[in-house]
Amino acid sequence: MKILIILYYYHPYVSGLSLLAKAQAEGLSRRGHTVTVLTLHHQAELPKYEVLNGVHVVRTKVMAKIGKGGISWDCLRKIIALSKTHDIVNPHLPMAHFGLIVPFIDTQKLVPQYHCDLNLGDGFLSRLLQRFSYWSMGRVLAGSSQVIATSLDYFSNCHFSKYISSARQVYPPIDQSRFGLRNAETLKKRLGIDGRPHLIGFVGRIVAEKGLEYLIRAIPFLEKKYDDFLILIAGDYENVAGGSVRGEIDSLISQYPDRVRLIGYLDFDDLIAFYNLIDVLVLPSVDPLEAFGMVQVEAMLCGTPVVASDMPGVREVIRKTGYGRLARVCDPQDIAAKMIDVLDDPIVIDRSQLTVFDFDHSIGEYEKLFSEMID
Repeated sequence: MKILIILYYYHPYVSGLSLLAKAQAEGLSRRGHTVTVLTLHHQAELPKYEVLNGVHVVRTKVMAKIGKGGISWDCLRKIIALSKTHDIVNPHLPMAHFGLIVPFIDTQKLVPQYHCDLNLGDGFLSRLLQRFSYWSMGRVLAGSSQVIATSLDYFSNCHFSKYISSARQVYPPIDQSRFGLRNAETLKKRLGIDGRPHLIGFVGRIVAEKGLEYLIRAIPFLEKKYDDFLILIAGDYENVAGGSVRGEIDSLISQYPDRVRLIGYLDFDDLIAFYNLIDVLVLPSVDPLEAFGMVQVEAMLCGTPVVASDMPGVREVIRKTGYGRLARVCDPQDIAAKMIDVLDDPIVIDRSQLTVFDFDHSIGEYEKLFSEMID
């Protein structure tokens, strides 16, 4: 098959969506399919075309950046042209202007993947763009016989839940062979952590939808139980589409300088060590922009349980495995209570229960669905 995958940001940009698309593209390529990724030329130093791990990457000129997205007529023209030479057209939504070109694409090839709802803010222009984006994406979904969802739990609660009968669940492909038990002492020493405090971790971009403020505001409730604990926040706050909330988080951290450390972006080896170092991973998400949270599976594969917000999609991993606790959204006291529950009664994780999130299983689901579309 010749498969065209379309999204705003691709490697080397790092987000849950870009990592998912990279894994999907490379997994399908390794199975012998011709895969093209069409994306925005979001960094000037990147080439307009290259082959990365067998995937053809085409970057298109950006006219203007709006929030986390962009306007690119070059992208729309290339989608129409490439759709004629590919068997499957797989746009990853949200994407504001894809709906404008649906009449020019053979909808028998169209298989969108809907990741999350939008929350563009309260300003007039933001509301206008959000309404246009939903109208545009509605045209895409209405013209498709199938839509891919990272979880049916999320899709059945999203803006486009009326299309649930067309939804097919495909979990994000996670290469489980890359995650496991590792010695974390080197990282611990580098971070200057002495003794054996309870270590609470977060992994993700430092953005509003992650709800980090509620994790930090849980500190007074944790202090009633523990004398010795430390919250470690790992994630990018520099290369973030739409902007980071680093300033707001720094302000909160300054109130608890001995309890929180912002350690920034981790390379892959350090990330594995980090998952092994911490006692619990916390994902205190607050916004429907957060729809799954692959870091939960990654932490569990390293033997670390999770506390996550009880939100559609985000709760899927813990519901499926039982390897963690769900906390009320925007509730620091409940987040603290669930962390204490996990820290006081450690959860033993059986990796065999995580195979439902396996890389090959998910790639096989993509392959099966795409094959059905062209048969």
